[in-house]
Amino acid sequence: MAKNKNKENEKVEVKILSPEEEQEKLNKSLDLIELCKEKSETPFDVAAENERAVIFKTYKKTRTKNNIIMSVVVVLFVVSMFLFMNPAYDNWVKIVGGVTIGVTFVFLVVHYILTKNIFPNTTKTYIRNFFQIVDNYVFDIPDAHDQKLYHEKRYAMTDVISDRCYKDVIDVVSRNIVSGTYKEKPFECGELALYKAGAKRGQKVVAFVGKYLSFENKLHFEERYIIQIKGQTVTDSPNDIDDLVVVSEQNNFVIYGKEGAQVEKDLGKDLINNLKSIECVDSLLNVNIVLWAGHTSVYLSYDDKIVAIPFDHAIEANGYVQLKKNITGIFEILLG
Repeated sequence: MAKNKNKENEKVEVKILSPEEEQEKLNKSLDLIELCKEKSETPFDVAAENERAVIFKTYKKTRTKNNIIMSVVVVLFVVSMFLFMNPAYDNWVKIVGGVTIGVTFVFLVVHYILTKNIFPNTTKTYIRNFFQIVDNYVFDIPDAHDQKLYHEKRYAMTDVISDRCYKDVIDVVSRNIVSGTYKEKPFECGELALYKAGAKRGQKVVAFVGKYLSFENKLHFEERYIIQIKGQTVTDSPNDIDDLVVVSEQNNFVIYGKEGAQVEKDLGKDLINNLKSIECVDSLLNVNIVLWAGHTSVYLSYDDKIVAIPFDHAIEANGYVQLKKNITGIFEILLG
């Protein structure tokens, strides 16, 4: 009884971390890298292409090696089975065949265990290095500061659903999230893909794929606006608009808002005219801008030059040059 009482009186020490230590712990878990600190003499596309060339060479070498190994294993297995199953051979021949089958099987298992993580780990390192190189270029923008890349950070469903640009979203995939400030105003930018249910059971179809930017604004009005800037082929259109109407439309520039909304009063003529200067050309397919009082989200739809990491083909630098231009323009218009 006394022993139990002593246990109850024992003190449990809990280490309380300082805010700085908590932040350092979080940064480590999110694999944080500070960007734009040092200028490289090597152009970003050359550096990125060097990374890609190395991993693709490794992939081809690994595939060739595995093909040779599998060919040898198949031959050994067929020959061993022939020796083991053929009644014309003596027992010792069958024993040799059976042992060879066993050794071959064990070799395959050991080979799989030793090599299963080699290429995935190499790929993860390549993706990490690729994003760091590209982001160092893309976010090296005048008046932008404190740029940080979080390799392990991801958007939650609530982060994007609360924008009310897309509805019926069943899955959110994100990566390559960068934070920073532009003219001392915080921003966050990451790669995002949203999926909604398809016609068939278990099927998922893309609702949006591209770059996602979010930051605060100083606007004051009720409800929300969605501004769509369309490209030559309309894609990734907003679908959470059942309670909105088209309050303004000019060519490829459409503003959705509440019935009777005074868009020029709420947003300002200058902001609207500046947004009209954005063109959806080349890799930029569509732009959706969601404006709430105090919060702005920008959905930039891009083609594979931006949303797909190059592997078996050379990097297309012009896509990232355009991406930098697009993000700089968005910052100048909405955060300037």
